[in-house]
Amino acid sequence: MLLGIDIGNTNVVAAIFDGDDILFQWRIASDIKRTGDEYTSVLLTLARDAGLDLNKIDKSIISSVVPDLTGPFITVAQRLSKEKPYVIASSLALSGTLPVRLPEGSSHELGTDLLCNAVGAWNLFKGGPTVVVDFGTACTLTVTDSHGIIQGITISPGLRTAVHALASNTAQLPVVPLVAPPSSLGSTTKEAIQAGIVLGYKGLVEYLLKQVKEDLHKLTGDSPDSVHVVATGGLNSVLKPLTDAFQVVDKELTLKGLKAISDLVQGR
Repeated sequence: MLLGIDIGNTNVVAAIFDGDDILFQWRIASDIKRTGDEYTSVLLTLARDAGLDLNKIDKSIISSVVPDLTGPFITVAQRLSKEKPYVIASSLALSGTLPVRLPEGSSHELGTDLLCNAVGAWNLFKGGPTVVVDFGTACTLTVTDSHGIIQGITISPGLRTAVHALASNTAQLPVVPLVAPPSSLGSTTKEAIQAGIVLGYKGLVEYLLKQVKEDLHKLTGDSPDSVHVVATGGLNSVLKPLTDAFQVVDKELTLKGLKAISDLVQGR
């Protein structure tokens, strides 16, 4: 079995794979003050509660966008799998090992979570141009052309990040639930913020999707109509009911890309 660890700015997701199936997954708060020992204790408890036989874990892989947590989770992975984990580096996107890649000689910067997303989307749609919309701490669009070349990224503040930034930088605006208001014409402070954030993000995502498809066509000739769009991330459910922009919503896309990368670099 494989232990896959996706370290994000808000949460760490740990998943146990048996073949391609996710048997268990746990979401833990990202906290750079915690040690590898503490995180190991948390995961051991969660595994025990799930009735998981840890002796069956024989390899592990880590994607991290939080450098301060990479070391602690290497410790976790070594203890749980008894082997040194494979830690994904952004340079893997230039190696030719994966079905997707950065342009040759590229100076592009690419988070390993976005690389996992691109691989997951390529496998999901069995090739073709793709856009992954990931609703996390940041809202990102990762764009891959029909040849598997990752042509670019957009990064915006995530929905929850925007709400908390608004509340923390004003005297009278509260943190509000991330749900669509009954109208764009907010009659209360709560509804006004929901209109600006939730409905505003609907417009942001739909506009960016239109723009990246047009720019991809100019750059590569890929038809905008041929581009597959998949949404992922913990907050995708906020916009899912409000738009038909996504062909697929897959909350586990990043983990599936992580597993696919492990298969390619470590074997099944």
